Amino acid sequence: MIEIKKGAEPDGLKKLREDPMLKGFSPKEMFAELKNPLKEEVIKSLRREQGQLCVYCMGRIPREDKDPGIAGITIEHYIPVEPKDGRDVGQALDYHNLFAVCHGNVKRRVRGARRVRTKEDLTCDKHRENTEFRKVDPCNKETLETIYYTLDGRIDASDPDVQFDLVHKLNLNCASAPLIEERKSVLDALIDEIGKVDADQLHSYCWQLLRGFMDEGDPKTPYVGILIWYLQTMIRALA
Repeated sequence: MIEIKKGAEPDGLKKLREDPMLKGFSPKEMFAELKNPLKEEVIKSLRREQGQLCVYCMGRIPREDKDPGIAGITIEHYIPVEPKDGRDVGQALDYHNLFAVCHGNVKRRVRGARRVRTKEDLTCDKHRENTEFRKVDPCNKETLETIYYTLDGRIDASDPDVQFDLVHKLNLNCASAPLIEERKSVLDALIDEIGKVDADQLHSYCWQLLRGFMDEGDPKTPYVGILIWYLQTMIRALA
């Protein structure tokens, strides 16, 4: 997960949010008023900000492995539309509360096994459901600073609250999803590339790659978070 910098919201979303006809609507009812073509415009804007990546798992959206009939991209609310305490802070149509997410491994086949699918087969917002995060926030860089990865492609964090959000809320190390395998694949490719560089040029080469990944716009490299982590680790080791 990397920091997402929100841009200007689509004009139509602001107009919809300020529509006096929505006065008295519940957050769920307000969000139901976001329909095409405006909804498609909002999704397009969110995807552009996120570099065509799911805000949570950082896989390319829409994924090529989605089952027919499953939406490849959906709108996610950082503060749930209907939080358990019932509060309404305008979160339903607040652009800064919206992200684009993948299909969350919904109805994906469990490889090598035949069993009933459970919640533990789901990832991202589909696993999180109508719960709130303890700490992690894609728009707050400070909440992302303790995130790290392992060479086998797993995501983790030294902050226990962030670790809980990543592993237990979002299930980003889901055993039946391809996330771990895909993160490891992009990391292995980077390690192979770095391995071809002469030792005396390695430090500057890693810095060059790191700057490139951190400055990426639209689109971004899938799972770029693990690449940035590895390069930062390498640079510290080489200093």
